[in-house]
Amino acid sequence: MKAGLSQFLAQLLGLALAVAISVAISHSLGASDQADAFLLGRRLVTGLQELLAQVLTLVFLPMVAIQADRRALWRLAGWVALAGVGVAAAFAMLSGPIVAAIAPEMTGEAAHLAARVIAVLSASLPLALLGVLAGAALNLRGSFGWPALVRLMPRLMVLAVFLMALDAAQAVSWAAMAFVLGNGVALALMVPFVRAVPAKGSTARPHVAAALLLVAGGQAALWIETALAARAGVGGVTLLEMAQRVAALLGNTLALALVMPVFAKWTADPAARTVRALSSVVTAGLALLILTQGALALFAPRIVADVLGQGAFGPEDQAALLPVLWVMVLPPFATLLARVMVIWLLTRPMEAGARWISVSVAADLVVRSGLGLWLVPQIGVSAVALGMVLGPMASACVLGAVCWQDVRAARIGVGPVVAAGLGLGAIAVAAWGLSLVWQGTGALGALAGMAVAGLVGLTVFLAVLRARNQLSIFRF
Repeated sequence: MKAGLSQFLAQLLGLALAVAISVAISHSLGASDQADAFLLGRRLVTGLQELLAQVLTLVFLPMVAIQADRRALWRLAGWVALAGVGVAAAFAMLSGPIVAAIAPEMTGEAAHLAARVIAVLSASLPLALLGVLAGAALNLRGSFGWPALVRLMPRLMVLAVFLMALDAAQAVSWAAMAFVLGNGVALALMVPFVRAVPAKGSTARPHVAAALLLVAGGQAALWIETALAARAGVGGVTLLEMAQRVAALLGNTLALALVMPVFAKWTADPAARTVRALSSVVTAGLALLILTQGALALFAPRIVADVLGQGAFGPEDQAALLPVLWVMVLPPFATLLARVMVIWLLTRPMEAGARWISVSVAADLVVRSGLGLWLVPQIGVSAVALGMVLGPMASACVLGAVCWQDVRAARIGVGPVVAAGLGLGAIAVAAWGLSLVWQGTGALGALAGMAVAGLVGLTVFLAVLRARNQLSIFRF
């Protein structure tokens, strides 16, 4: 749990930076075609980067565990860099056709700007892949907080650019270059700490086929979401990106902070992979998500009106964003279950899970695309958010059916879920009590009020768990 906590705290800071970037973009660009162009380009490239950071760990952790000497690490780094350069070159050369295929509604200067953003950001991919490898080596040595912390450098530099009050075109161009530089700085801060990992006789397999399927499926899902959001009209991509950053990023951060240390532990020590550990991670994840995502649902109107609703982000944009935010609080629940089932399947002894991963990925994509094509004309971007809930749920159901003989004995603890509900109730009461203080205080006052209410709820949640002697759910 210590590893997960350190990673989560670092990623919580990343959440703050991501939200700050969304606020800066909303204030300076609003839900405009310039914002759509920047966020479309950033979403496609950085979405792939974030996906690789999660999924390729399935490959790199076992590979580093098996080939832990320095020479093997350098050889692996060479192949990773070569692959990254190839992917980056492909993205840069195909940036124009990619924009035309994903968002045919985007034309003129906006389309040119989006293609330029993709071409510039693609240079970050080799650096990001090497960062994933370095992070895997550090994870196996028990270091989770530092890799998660230094990966915040790209966001920090992008935020600095948007705070410089440049005009729209300059801000977009400089932000793209700052993101690439930030990835280089992050890699430079990790490499000095990479050491050869003591051999532990690990028999873990590098899940290459499964990782490739997950990368392909995740990238396809990202492109489908972006294309459907672009079909919703000008501002669609911006609304989707903002809602995802504000409402889903915290939950996804929690899910990642819980799941990846568990995968590292099960990879290094197969004996730790037990039904009890599975029950603990699912129970802890659901309880934390009920608390955090419920709080975000309560705070959504205040976030839209007082935090995002400034500058160029007008009343019409706010009215369109609110329902998307409410739907977007749900995807982290599905993501948690899907990721837990993936690592449970891939750590099964003598199990070739790639074929079942392919079935689960197909189920996810069919649900996402079907819902989007059917509902986007009726409810707009909210349909894309709904697909982000039901798609991963379909994937989790497929994998759960495959592993049913293993996981049917797993149980979700009622006590932690009840504690989360009580904590959420405390947040609602505290928010109501502070509502008079919030009035007329602007973004900072709203954020302060939400932070106080959140701390009250977290305190109640932990106090109930302690009183019931159930803090052990975080030991898995």
